[in-house]
Amino acid sequence: MQNDEMGETFDKYYDKKIVTALIGLEVDVTEIDTVINNISKDSNVEDAYVVTGDFDIIIKVRFPDYQELQKYLLTKISKIKGVKDSKTMMVISIKKEDNTTFTE
Repeated sequence: MQNDEMGETFDKYYDKKIVTALIGLEVDVTEIDTVINNISKDSNVEDAYVVTGDFDIIIKVRFPDYQELQKYLLTKISKIKGVKDSKTMMVISIKKEDNTTFTE
């Protein structure tokens, strides 16, 4: 599936729905503290974790719609000094969050 087709699919699925995503960031080791401190101030970032493994930081974000997430990825994440790569994982459903079941 090409990027524009995938974007249209997400637009249809997430249209007018709150969008939750997990974003894994690969960060220059010397910039981890600065990146997480700056990114955690963003009102759309609900949680931010420094982790081990394939990513250095994982953030959980929520947006009122898919277009806002897309804008965030293109205008904010891609421009943060020290971020080498990112992978976005869209949340399809939530089974447990603060002991409450949600469907999105």
